[in-house]
Amino acid sequence: MTQRGGPIVDEFSPAGYLYQLCLNFLPQGNVKVVRNGREVDAAVFSELHRKLSSQPILKNRWSLLYLLLNLSKSNKQQEDVAFLSGGLPGRVESTPAGMASKILRRVDLQQSSADPSTTILPLSMTSTSSGTKISSGIGSGSSEVDRSTLTSFNATIDPTLVMPTPGGKQQPTGINSTGIHSTNNTSRRVVNTILASRSEQYDRSNAIAVSTKLNQGYRESSRMVVRDRDPSNSVNTSFELSEDILIRDLIYTFQGINGKVIKLDQSVDGFRVDFNVGVPKHTRGLVHKLAEIGWLYRKIRKYIDQHSSDQAYGLVGQSFCTALQDELTEFYRLIAVLDAQREQQLSAGFTNTNYLSLHRLSVWTYEPLQRLTILASLTDICSGKKGGALASTVHSYYQHGNPSIRNLIKGVLGKVVKPLNFMLHKWIYDGQLADTHHEFFISSESTVEENRLWRNKYGISKSMLPSFISSELAKKILLIGKSINFIRQVCMDRSVILGIKPTKAIATNDDEASTQLMFTQKVVGSQLEMIIDSVYMATSKHLLKILNEKYNFMDHLRALRRYLLLGQGDFVRHLMDCLAQDLNKPASNLYVHNLTGVLETAIRATNAQYDDADIIKRLDIRLLEVSPGDTGWDIFSLDYHVDGPIGTVFTAGCMINYLRMFNFLWRLKRMEFVLGEIWRNQLKCYDVYKHLPGVLPLLHASNILTAELIHFINQMQYYIMFEVLECSWDELVKKVETANDLDDIIEAHDKFQEHIICRSLLDSGSRELQLQLRSIFNLILQFKNLQEHLFSAAQFQVDSEKKLELEVEKRSKQGQWGMTGTDTEIERQREEEFVSTTVPITLKKLNKILESSKTSIQTFLLSLVSKADVSLRCLCFRLDFNEFYREQEPRLKSPLRLQRKKRIQSQS
Repeated sequence: MTQRGGPIVDEFSPAGYLYQLCLNFLPQGNVKVVRNGREVDAAVFSELHRKLSSQPILKNRWSLLYLLLNLSKSNKQQEDVAFLSGGLPGRVESTPAGMASKILRRVDLQQSSADPSTTILPLSMTSTSSGTKISSGIGSGSSEVDRSTLTSFNATIDPTLVMPTPGGKQQPTGINSTGIHSTNNTSRRVVNTILASRSEQYDRSNAIAVSTKLNQGYRESSRMVVRDRDPSNSVNTSFELSEDILIRDLIYTFQGINGKVIKLDQSVDGFRVDFNVGVPKHTRGLVHKLAEIGWLYRKIRKYIDQHSSDQAYGLVGQSFCTALQDELTEFYRLIAVLDAQREQQLSAGFTNTNYLSLHRLSVWTYEPLQRLTILASLTDICSGKKGGALASTVHSYYQHGNPSIRNLIKGVLGKVVKPLNFMLHKWIYDGQLADTHHEFFISSESTVEENRLWRNKYGISKSMLPSFISSELAKKILLIGKSINFIRQVCMDRSVILGIKPTKAIATNDDEASTQLMFTQKVVGSQLEMIIDSVYMATSKHLLKILNEKYNFMDHLRALRRYLLLGQGDFVRHLMDCLAQDLNKPASNLYVHNLTGVLETAIRATNAQYDDADIIKRLDIRLLEVSPGDTGWDIFSLDYHVDGPIGTVFTAGCMINYLRMFNFLWRLKRMEFVLGEIWRNQLKCYDVYKHLPGVLPLLHASNILTAELIHFINQMQYYIMFEVLECSWDELVKKVETANDLDDIIEAHDKFQEHIICRSLLDSGSRELQLQLRSIFNLILQFKNLQEHLFSAAQFQVDSEKKLELEVEKRSKQGQWGMTGTDTEIERQREEEFVSTTVPITLKKLNKILESSKTSIQTFLLSLVSKADVSLRCLCFRLDFNEFYREQEPRLKSPLRLQRKKRIQSQS
């Protein structure tokens, strides 16, 4: 035991050994005391001091000496003696340099937040039954070493630094048998020479040479230690490599390049430190965490290399790759800064306070790690996507609460949407679809003809619609381009569209703020939406002006209403009167040119002659397909030819609907015409035939049936012409006048037709009512034929009577008998045949038609009551205003509210 101006030190302990070495270099009168025979120990201590000096973060190195002193106060002297006599432990930490380096690291962590001038207190060591455990204190974790295991390690110090003890055991050279250090002058001179040389030549090249030489020796011994202490022989956790070597390899790793000790492990798909290299566990974990940046870099770099040259990836995909490359370029700048910092500290030594350590490196690379993580995630989620779908995927990361990540995605998305911004500009200002790779959300069908351009050529591809563009805004964008192309290609109008002027916010594709309008519209006050609305209103207004002024759209719409929907009453009535004789013929005997002449006659004889010549020219006759037994009434129809821009609204399907409506209205009008003819014949023939026996009851029954059918047809015609057609027409005109674009007109016209077809009982859901109406119409025609047959028989009787009277009068003037027996018999047989045959058969048929009509009308009323449409149920009131059918049909006696309730219950 010895004492030198301080506390007693146990020289037989490792800490005491270090402490004694430190005492040799304490300043005394500016002369360093070197004890005799301790030259080698001084050289070892010099290496220890060099390593301590290479740690710029340590401020109080002499406080470490006090720490070593406290460590030497161990009551396990026998273990220390055995430890020293048996040679120093084989682990690097047991050497003076290694142990001091380990302690320095822990002290540095404990003092990192304290004032540099504060005196470092000794580390506490917890003694347990198994030994003393020391925490490394470096990194996020700790490495605990069982002191009892230290003595089992092989010696790591050079054998030349150890001399045998008198007892035959080796001890460090320079320590005599009593444990007192020699004060040989030669040793002093050697140490002074070494220290002077180190002071004069303390540069980085010498430090690296010494460190490399020691590390080579330590590496060989550490590999033996690892095999002894680690059963799995997997990882070397000794202190072999300096931080500078690891940082150098990490800078290579950040660029995806393998270093000398940090290399890519394909088995785990990541960069790993060589298992055979001595790196502590906590340092290895920190290095692996930092090496994740290299893995992320490789992932992003691989994505860029695969897609940057792929033309099928599209312009948006290429822009995405460009954005990723720009981010990697920024990352390259950071790597350059780190490498410059490392080179600077290599040239200036480790005295700089901004020494680049692993912990500083982890702090400086924290934000780049986060950015690369987000970019790598983008490459995963954007795989296999292109165009607007890719932009939507990137935009999903924009809604992030972290401002740094949000700004990162904002920059990437700003580059990604540049091609979309260019396509949008070309579409809304020129009507051009500059989308060669099918990335834009507006799609086009090149095979569609011009007459179907508006309805079928352009559409919205929902898969390519970016999430930052709403469906309403996308629809307006679609209409702008469609309107421009419709005006140029269909309307053949090349005039300038007033109100369309490229806005700088969209036209300047190179401006970053303009491209960001696409996905930041909600943030900046919907500026993009206001621009789109302005262009949309200008193009739509110009298109509607062309349709109304140049192509007279409303005139054609009114013509369809007047002629095909029978709105021109005088024309329809005169045409029906003129065509009645021809239409009563079999359908096979009709010819279009004959009927066309009658049509022109009807036009010249009515107010239709004052219509525009273009409208009259478009009106024509159309004959439907002929079926067996059809007459001219069954195949006759009016047609209206449409072409050009107005054909976009009045398509072939729309004209078929007009044809269906015309046939129904024409048939209904014919029933009115037939019943009017029956009623006139009844009035005319009543006084003529009422004296005939048995005819008066027939005339009475015919009058009753005629009145019943006329009431039914009149109510149906009133309902169709006023409640359906007029109301729907008024609504259509209002919508057309307030339409913002051509789509609004088309939609209004389609709803107009749909409303008429549905309420006129022409839809598929009213098929039963159609059959019932058709049966009623057939009964009317049967009644007409029956009455004609009755009047023909009655007229024959009247004519026979008149002929007989004339013959009697003639014979009387000649002085002959007026009637002979033969004439009397013939007259009797004729009257008897009329009374006994014609009248009963006619009355029977009339009663059958009467009963059938009542049944059909009652069934029709029951069907109307069950309908959800209020107007159809109100029609039931008008048809049975005096409750005549209600008294005969019990099912019609229940209130309509109860009927509707039952219907709803049956449907549910």
